[in-house]
Amino acid sequence: MGGSGRRHRHTGSHRVGGRVLILVAVAVLVAAGCGSSGRELRAPPNFAASQARFVPVNQSQGPGGMLVEGTDFAPGGDLPPQLLETGEPPTLAWWNIPLGTTELVLLVSAFDPQEPPVLWAVAGLGPSSAGLFGGPLPPGVRPLPRVGGELDWPGYPPAGTRVVFSLCALAAPLSPDAGASDAWNLCYSNSLGLATVSALVPAAQP
Repeated sequence: MGGSGRRHRHTGSHRVGGRVLILVAVAVLVAAGCGSSGRELRAPPNFAASQARFVPVNQSQGPGGMLVEGTDFAPGGDLPPQLLETGEPPTLAWWNIPLGTTELVLLVSAFDPQEPPVLWAVAGLGPSSAGLFGGPLPPGVRPLPRVGGELDWPGYPPAGTRVVFSLCALAAPLSPDAGASDAWNLCYSNSLGLATVSALVPAAQP
């Protein structure tokens, strides 16, 4: 009888241990599912959260899934030759603008990890806007003066240059006398959200 009781207790411990292992396995699966659920927003490949001052990745996603994309190029890919022939800026579209945004700012820069020069900056984009689609700027949207006072789209830099398009969400509108460098500093230090996408200027076709 004593031996039988010992066997019974031993078997019971195996059952309890098995239940614990099952519960642990279920907990791991649930945790893994919870960790991936945030990617159900538009989550492109090779993206990173915009935390650093300048993020040298193909595409970065801001808080809440804020995202900017080029309709004419893949993130990190070449700008299309026809776009370079016309010299016009690419068509950009964006999603998931943070709540509380009063103004969007678009910054275009040439990638330089030390001091990225601002090629073009546009302010006055509304939080409900869906993109910038070429042609004349919409009413209320204005280019910001660069260091030399230039306002117009400058065209594209030399072949081999990586161009970064940064969309910035601001809680308060920019000052009317703000320049491109002012917008850059504000966007990378005190904005509600920042998302980027980059493209490469290809070599001219032979």
